[in-house]
Amino acid sequence: MLPNCMNASDIRQMLVYIAEAIHREEAYLTSLDSAIGDGDHGITMRLGFQAVREKVNGLAESADMDGILRGAGFAFMGAAGGAIGVLLGKMLMAAGASLKGKQEMGAAEFRDLLGSMEAALVAAGKVKPGDKTLLDAVHGANQALTAGLPQDLVGALKKAAEGARLGAESTAQMPARVGRSSRLGDRALGHPDPGATSFYLILRSMGEFVEAQSPSAQ
Repeated sequence: MLPNCMNASDIRQMLVYIAEAIHREEAYLTSLDSAIGDGDHGITMRLGFQAVREKVNGLAESADMDGILRGAGFAFMGAAGGAIGVLLGKMLMAAGASLKGKQEMGAAEFRDLLGSMEAALVAAGKVKPGDKTLLDAVHGANQALTAGLPQDLVGALKKAAEGARLGAESTAQMPARVGRSSRLGDRALGHPDPGATSFYLILRSMGEFVEAQSPSAQ
């Protein structure tokens, strides 16, 4: 059904693709976290998405998009430690809820999915844009689509990923206001937030996956 719409099978394959991409980026994410945190973010993300991959591969073929994403969220939350496990797990579950009863996801559904993820993150994390957190990338992605939604899914994913990239990069100029890195004060300046960077990598991987399925890429 790609590239303009995704169905449940596509979502399942995409989550496996993301898991592989995060595995490749483990050392990079760990290096970011070593500068302002515990240095375990890369490991945590790898373990979380490893659990996601195992979960979605074990689901029944009849599982719908909601069930797949909810299952992924529960799996991530159970395997990943720290705040990121809870936050990203709830975001994945919110993503599933936004697709409940739907058979496919196009650009408009993806925009709604991102909005649901941001709302879940704000509610769970009690954070706001500018706090140097995962939210800065999520909010950046949403703002990009609010400014103009491409009609095709690949275009929407790429535009959201670019917004997330800019949001993640902007965190390097922010003092940390929440979490462990908040104890560093201005010493956190110059270092991007690892969680925000991870979200950008997730969206980038989503765009890569969908684009690779397009006829022109064959």
